[in-house]
Amino acid sequence: MAKLYGIGVGPGDTELLTLKAVRIIQNSNIIVVPSAKNGGKSIAYDTVKEFIKKDAEVLVMHFPMGGPEQEIKIRENAKEVEKKLSMGQDVVFLTIGDPFIFSTYIYLLQNLKYDGFEVETIPGITSFCACASVANEHLVIGDEPLLVLPATRLDTVKGQKNLAIMKVYKIEEEVLDFLDSNGYEYVYIKKAGREGQEIIRNREDILKSREYMSLIIAHKK
Repeated sequence: MAKLYGIGVGPGDTELLTLKAVRIIQNSNIIVVPSAKNGGKSIAYDTVKEFIKKDAEVLVMHFPMGGPEQEIKIRENAKEVEKKLSMGQDVVFLTIGDPFIFSTYIYLLQNLKYDGFEVETIPGITSFCACASVANEHLVIGDEPLLVLPATRLDTVKGQKNLAIMKVYKIEEEVLDFLDSNGYEYVYIKKAGREGQEIIRNREDILKSREYMSLIIAHKK
């Protein structure tokens, strides 16, 4: 029976891959690499490329970030993966971070027809955990809760003390306005564990250093 492996490759630092992820990738003949832009680069691929066999088939699949084309492309990509699996071929699907946190892998699973194959998901280090580590910034202490949310859902923050705010790119100013007006201290981390990594704790420099691969950790004073 063929198997689909969903592999989280972490934040982009090759040394943060799990041993299990490396073993499966090294033994795989078909690797699916998601890309937000058609023909664009893939951080997931760059993270694991040294472990991919030379004769492996690498399929770069375009997964648009929203818009009317998104659902169409997801269904098309799911059918392509199903085709490989129906032929008895194992398929590895790579994703940055963890496969079950804001990942295109989730959309893929929702559109697959589970017929004649298995699914195994390999966790990866989440972006907010990686960012906390490089910034030496705690996430929670004792029995405190942590709210992980996209920057577009600040309306769900109702006095929570500890926040991990993802997808802040292009709306940094709105996020910082919210945090400043509600008494939060914060740190902005971009490209955690990769070339170009920055850790910034003041508003002015954050707004000068905008990057897609970034997030904010915040604590109420």
